[in-house]
Amino acid sequence: MIQRPQTIFLALVLIAEAFTSSGQLIWSKIGKSGQAIEMFSNKYLLYQDGKIVQTSNHIMLTLLILLSTIITLAIIFSFKNRMRQMLLGLINSLVIAATMGYAFWIIFKQATTTFDPDYQGAYGMGFYALVVALLGNMIANRLIRKDEMLVQSSNRMR
Repeated sequence: MIQRPQTIFLALVLIAEAFTSSGQLIWSKIGKSGQAIEMFSNKYLLYQDGKIVQTSNHIMLTLLILLSTIITLAIIFSFKNRMRQMLLGLINSLVIAATMGYAFWIIFKQATTTFDPDYQGAYGMGFYALVVALLGNMIANRLIRKDEMLVQSSNRMR
């Protein structure tokens, strides 16, 4: 039995990050003239009439997701030190937010203006998994803080 519910939310963060880094589509756009862009966690591809015209690698996005996964594992395995968990949870929230910010930068500065700037793209399941990871991490941080406050209040009672 899981003693602490924040472990469930941190496991959800791990699953969401693994889902995103497994090659799921983060963003795509289809133009009027047969052009298409697909963005994944490590690259985006530009298609013209079904053929790949341009490939751009974004290893930084993959590294940010990997860093967040490592931090999440560190949070789970430092269950005896709640202060360290709170610090790592804060850092993990910042890393996930930076990952999403970098993904937005790729989308809006590089990929959107490639063709048909009037048309918007569509977010894929990988993007929504990043949102789930951020929300799960925030809920886990809140539960860790509640645990710490409970321990502190019981210490004051003694």
